Formats: sequence, C-alpha cells, structure tokens
Amino acid sequence: GSTLGWTAFKTPKKVGVGAKFTDFSIKAKSAKSVDELFSAATFAVNSQSVDSGDKARDVKIFQFFFKSMLKGKEITGKVLKHTSGTADVEMTMNGTTKVVSMTSKFDEASSKVTLKGSLDVLEFGMKDNLAALTKACFEKHEGVTWPNVDLELVAVIKQICK
Repeated sequence: GSTLGWTAFKTPKKVGVGAKFTDFSIKAKSAKSVDELFSAATFAVNSQSVDSGDKARDVKIFQFFFKSMLKGKEITGKVLKHTSGTADVEMTMNGTTKVVSMTSKFDEASSKVTLKGSLDVLEFGMKDNLAALTKACFEKHEGVTWPNVDLELVAVIKQICK
C-alpha cells in the first residue's frame, strides 16, 4: 500500500533515524494521467502512529514532539501542482501551512509514485517541540536534534482499464 516515511537527524554528526507513519490515508479522484491524479490528491496522517522499529523511541517521539501540536495530532497535505518530476505539496502541521517542493518519480512497473522532499519543523512553529524532544533524548542525541526532516511518500496507483 501507500506509505509515508521520514528520516529525522540527531547528534552533531547528523545520524539519520528512519521511521514511518502507519495510520496514513491518501485520497484522489480518478484521472487520465499521473499528473492529473496528483494535482488534486490529499492525505492525512495520524502523528501518533509513529513506527521507527523501536517502541520506546516511538512513544518519546509522539509524547515530546507531536502530542503538543496546536489543533490536534493530525498532519494533512494537499498536492497543489504535479508535473513531470516535481510536485508542490501544501502541508499543514501544528496549525501552520507551508508549501514543500518535492521530486516525483513514477515507476510504471510497480504502479508507484514516489515523492521526496525535505521540510524544516521550525517553519511549522515547532521550536518548543524540538527542544522538548532534544531534552528528552539528550544522551542519545548528544544534545542535538536537527530541524530538517526528509520525507518520502509512496503512493500505489490502481489502474483501471476500460
């Protein structure tokens, strides 16, 4: 199925920590092309559904980072524009909406579209959340949690031939 994975970074050496959200939905109307399909697609994420392969870490990430978000724990997105190779995705997190530019790749063999991009949580007003997470994970992060997060959204396209 479709997935939303992300990589956050810790320690002065910028070590990546990969995770995904397990409660993630994507909605799109039927369309004649991938560009058209994605030009109106929306998605919603339950930020409590963090899966980094480490239960204790997942609890900390939600507790200290996502739980105190303004306007609830949901992260939403909407593709504003999708053209060959790029996509502008409007993301709303912590009550703030920003446009994130992403690269887009369509793999015809697997009918998957992969969007990749990077966002800065400080642009979403999450300075206090980042500080709280850094403090909670001080030793393992060596006092540093980076504000930039790499995103990878993989959408499986159902092709219906008439």
